[in-house]
Amino acid sequence: MSDALRTWSWFVRHPWHRLWDPTAGCGVMECCPNPPELRFVLDVVVAILPPNDARHLRKQIAALDEQW
Repeated sequence: MSDALRTWSWFVRHPWHRLWDPTAGCGVMECCPNPPELRFVLDVVVAILPPNDARHLRKQIAALDEQW
């Protein structure tokens, strides 16, 4: 989970994130992340966390999503 959140944070803050191309890249999440896959992983994690932890993570994700 922490890898996915860290990678999503890096991705949305990176100035070139708008140039993401699903046909390019190496496929390694930490190098060439696939935004829909990252968000799916984070959504799954939120679904299985206890309510308080899920609420905290959703707030973090929402703040990052605003940058996307």
